[in-house]
Amino acid sequence: MSPEELGLVARYVCKLLVERRFTELEEASNGVRLSADAIEDALADLPQPLVMPPEQSWKNLQATAVRNWPGAFAVTFDLWTARGRSDLMVELTLHTKDGKPMIEVDDIGVR
Repeated sequence: MSPEELGLVARYVCKLLVERRFTELEEASNGVRLSADAIEDALADLPQPLVMPPEQSWKNLQATAVRNWPGAFAVTFDLWTARGRSDLMVELTLHTKDGKPMIEVDDIGVR
């Protein structure tokens, strides 16, 4: 995956979280690692609803090649509320299978 593709997939995941489309995110990740209920639980204590991060924050998207897994990347980004950056971040593993992006939501936790 190119850096641009990693960013697009990360934005897609973020949009699903912001719109609280947890079941759709679970389906997009084939239920690997976190279920829709686990995702909802991870976000339950936020005092404000999530919003899409400011455009400039996507320049800080952290993507690292996964060792011993060619074409896979560990991607991390911060979640934002209307009050600014929250203390939560999302950890993903992104790779391709048969040319299609594959998403694994590894964790949603405190940074």
